[in-house]
Amino acid sequence: MNETNRKLVHISGLLFVVLAQFAGKWAAAFYFMVIAATLLIYSEHIRREHRRFRGFLKRFEEQFRDIVLELERKEVPRPFVGAFWFFFGCGVAFIAFPLNVASAACAMLAVGDGLSTMIGMRYGRHKIVGKKSWEGSLAMFVFSLAVGLFFLKPMVVIAGAAVATLFELLPEARFFHRHRRLGFMDDNWLVPLAAGAAMLALAAF
Repeated sequence: MNETNRKLVHISGLLFVVLAQFAGKWAAAFYFMVIAATLLIYSEHIRREHRRFRGFLKRFEEQFRDIVLELERKEVPRPFVGAFWFFFGCGVAFIAFPLNVASAACAMLAVGDGLSTMIGMRYGRHKIVGKKSWEGSLAMFVFSLAVGLFFLKPMVVIAGAAVATLFELLPEARFFHRHRRLGFMDDNWLVPLAAGAAMLALAAF
């Protein structure tokens, strides 16, 4: 499956943010963390190639595996590393920040990051660092700003969108390449936590 379809799945993470508005802060933190833990365990199962299923369950698991692995990049150190950090990062955000701040930060990750990659791939002509382009980063800022305004005041969201855009670039820096290859330096946890912290600090003033 190509990068565009992978990012459409990424953007669908916004549905979890919407659900959080009804479920509440702690319920949202719980289901983000449960999904993250499930992805980590299943990732380890695939990585070690355990075969514990039999009959129908085994066939179902193998078909499901083929589908979900199509959503993953080929160069990642283990399956679902991006999805794990997405749900883990949002889970920590909902624990650490008020509901509106966490919702804005995770919406920026889901929509801003998802659309910035798609636009950067199609229109990105001027590179900033690694594969990241000025066009993609501008899209990251604009769409992060747009979704953030549903939750917070404009000046707070502008700061959050700027920080989200900056931290979305950070893993591409040469200094962090080793950590990125190991799977630790990932914008899926950097963006919501950095943007959330910036918006919380500014909102306090």
